Amino acid sequence: MTATASNPRHLREDFASLARFLKLLFGFAALSLFAEAYVPMKHMAAGLVDGVQGDWMAASERLIALVPAALLLGALWQGLQLFSHLEQGPLLSPPTGRLVKRAGEWMVAAAVAGVAIGEIQNGAAHGLALLVGLAAVGLALRSLAGVLDHAAALQADLDQIV
Repeated sequence: MTATASNPRHLREDFASLARFLKLLFGFAALSLFAEAYVPMKHMAAGLVDGVQGDWMAASERLIALVPAALLLGALWQGLQLFSHLEQGPLLSPPTGRLVKRAGEWMVAAAVAGVAIGEIQNGAAHGLALLVGLAAVGLALRSLAGVLDHAAALQADLDQIV
């Protein structure tokens, strides 16, 4: 183990930098998603008011295609919450495992939604290898959350002994 990895102050600084980066990334992604969804929502509202079914259907298809991106935004949010927690709180605690698990679940949901919506709308999911990789990372994070939960329980037992 290196001196940098064993120093909690350095770890907390790394977590703080990651939290700031994810905050910036989340803001950019949320703004991009809103910009992408604004025109279809506007057309959908106009179609509902005017009673024009064609505009409403085309706009709703464009909005449905954005569901995987919205789910990835949720995964980014969970990552931001995780690194904010790690920056300030104990490294081995039940909230750490819970936040890692949620981030993995959001990633898996985004991948499944991407495959399902791609198959329904286009007959084939675009970037299938990327979506499978995203699902694999999400499942790995869920498994890692179990290890973190176990480590937190062991840490709590050791803290009681000492």
